[in-house]
Amino acid sequence: MRRYLKMHWDETRGDNYDSWGASWWYFEVDKDGWVLRQIEQYESGPMLRYSADHENDDFGGLATEPLNLLELAYSEISPQDFERAWQLGKKSS
Repeated sequence: MRRYLKMHWDETRGDNYDSWGASWWYFEVDKDGWVLRQIEQYESGPMLRYSADHENDDFGGLATEPLNLLELAYSEISPQDFERAWQLGKKSS
């Protein structure tokens, strides 16, 4: 069973890309919280996508630890909402 989650990260990156601003993070996870696909959408426009096909790049990478699914910061979203964001990220790559 897959779940689809999002959370707002209110802080900036703290690196060379700090000007990107705060971000929304989207996750597709398995039943144990392992991230299958991940999207990072930044206030100033950049959108990063990670999956088994593209695990990392110069900007970051796919989560290497399972998410704590009990964390209150995550909101459940529909698979369709995740797919829309994933496709939008594909167009901006």
